[in-house]
Amino acid sequence: MKVESIKIKNINGIKDLSIDMNSHINIICGMNGVGKSTILEVIAQAFSFATSTKLKRNVRADKGSAWVKVDGKQGFFDTLAFLPNDNQREKLDVVGEALKVIYIKEHRVLEHQSLSGITPDEVRDEPNHKHYMINGVNPQTIKTWLANRILFEPQGRFSEAEIFNLSMAKQTFSILDKSVEFSFIDHTTLDIMVKTSRGEIFFEYLSSGYKSLFFILLGIIKEIEFNFNPKVKVTEFNGIILIDEADAHIHPYWQATLIESLRTIFSSAQIIVTTHSPHMIQAAENEELIPLGLDENNEVIRLETINSEYGFKGWTVEEILEDVMGLKETRSNEYINIRKDFENALEDENHENAVKSFEILTKMLHPRSPMRKILEIQLGSLGD
Repeated sequence: MKVESIKIKNINGIKDLSIDMNSHINIICGMNGVGKSTILEVIAQAFSFATSTKLKRNVRADKGSAWVKVDGKQGFFDTLAFLPNDNQREKLDVVGEALKVIYIKEHRVLEHQSLSGITPDEVRDEPNHKHYMINGVNPQTIKTWLANRILFEPQGRFSEAEIFNLSMAKQTFSILDKSVEFSFIDHTTLDIMVKTSRGEIFFEYLSSGYKSLFFILLGIIKEIEFNFNPKVKVTEFNGIILIDEADAHIHPYWQATLIESLRTIFSSAQIIVTTHSPHMIQAAENEELIPLGLDENNEVIRLETINSEYGFKGWTVEEILEDVMGLKETRSNEYINIRKDFENALEDENHENAVKSFEILTKMLHPRSPMRKILEIQLGSLGD
């Protein structure tokens, strides 16, 4: 099951936007306020009977509308809601199988959870899931599912798919740091312990970035296990995975690793993520990127990607922040102001003021910045 295209009219800040999706990885990027999260909510809404409180008609229209095309079939809905607590819908045509949609929302917290016992898998059915899917993955069942699988693995009664999925789940512990790995489950507390270079700790004691990545990868594996009977291997799951703000809490060094992990582990799924991360954009193929921006009328549009088979792989972070993410300047306001003083002094041929600004700028710059040599040349144009 794959989303082929979506069209949004007059919902939140979007006036009229159409997007085609590819069948595997889709990375939606752009400045704040261009509607990245709105797109995910619209897709989730197309599979759910529940209403999304995040989707409102905008002030310029009497209603907002959205169309989502899935495997050749088109679902649609209209929203009349505008007030904060209003969620009126006029029409709804749900399309596709909700059990094949996994939604990871932006709030991803894994606090320590005391287990009173090992619980069975949740029983999922299509009608109920159409109501609850839009709320996102429940973090409370990640630990209980993993403990269930690890403790019952020695009995040898798992299917081939369950054995494979548990193996993939255990591998996620080492995905960022090879020195971190699953260790054991404490039989007195049922806590999951992990081995690190500093000793064995509760897995909830890992960094927030590590736990955010666990939430995503383990949460998706757990949902696939709950939603399908007979079980399927995670590499063969052919549904839709939605992840909002995929880079949240994750160190920049790890963000490209997450994209590669999603691409490999869930190789048959369609993955649609939103991000502010230039590192994720660098890791993407050109056809995987959906950059959003504003036109001359301040309306949301899909920007053209660069005409290169290598996408943004050779671009610097600063170049992506400026040209793709819409950041006007990557240096501090204080640096910009001193630089203006320096340029004004050069223009006025005021050697004394130019030297003062030059001395401040050279202290501000990175020790290896080539800009220092450029400033020297510019100052030299005024003579001694």
